[in-house]
Amino acid sequence: MNKSYRIGAYEKAFPEGFNIAYMLEMARNAGYDFFELSIDRTEKRIGRLYSDEYIDNLKKAMDEKKIRVESICLSALSTYTLGNSDPEKEKRAVEIFRKTMDFACRLDIPVIQIPACDMPKFDPRDGQTDRRFRDNLKMLLKEAQQKGLTIGLENMENDYMDTIAKSIDLLREMNCACFRLYSDSGNTYNGNRLAGSDYLEDLEKGRGYYHAFHLKEVNEVRYGGLFYGKGHCDFAGMVRKVWSMGVRQFVLEYWYTGSPNWLKDLAEARRMCEEWIRGAMENV
Repeated sequence: MNKSYRIGAYEKAFPEGFNIAYMLEMARNAGYDFFELSIDRTEKRIGRLYSDEYIDNLKKAMDEKKIRVESICLSALSTYTLGNSDPEKEKRAVEIFRKTMDFACRLDIPVIQIPACDMPKFDPRDGQTDRRFRDNLKMLLKEAQQKGLTIGLENMENDYMDTIAKSIDLLREMNCACFRLYSDSGNTYNGNRLAGSDYLEDLEKGRGYYHAFHLKEVNEVRYGGLFYGKGHCDFAGMVRKVWSMGVRQFVLEYWYTGSPNWLKDLAEARRMCEEWIRGAMENV
């Protein structure tokens, strides 16, 4: 069936330890259009960027299972940050970013999502960490553009860049065609709740800059690990808003937390997303 939108499965929705071919097959069977790979702070996942064997296996799995990895969530850069006050961690961040771009090019993965943070969540930051973040990002965006990659910016769960309003300022400063918004619904919802502002009005500020949207559930204190409906995020309203601005690519960012029904959850999450999208289409 031809659709005007695409829904992606997130790697962390699967129990850890499965091989990539099995995860791709389960995602396809659950009705997903593509798969988003996670490169988080763990050395196991970072190590895949350096592994020819993993790259060969992934290429083979995508061909065999008829579903592709179309984006990478590079959350390792929320620990090894581009503005880090530790020079070794800053250097590692730049290296990881470059290796991820090489990895994406070898596998024809078009999109890399990066976190908007100059320092890890609970570490002190200042004007210097902010400047390093911006300088390194500007340098790396030039490299990404030369490679034909799209870099998506995820607003995060701290007040450095938790809203679309703050994120859009960075995109305008970078002024790079390959740099787009790949926003997080839960971080946007909570960021605006804490600021006393309207989350739908905030989403509007990104008009013309969106590439895709992460759908993540949150509550007042938790920013992850919740299945849809277990928190307070207004998914129907947020999907309707970003749909009106042209967003047609969504990833269901929820995490496996030990549920024996994880395979049913995978299909249920996709069904719920389809429902939010249908609601958005009806309101156009």
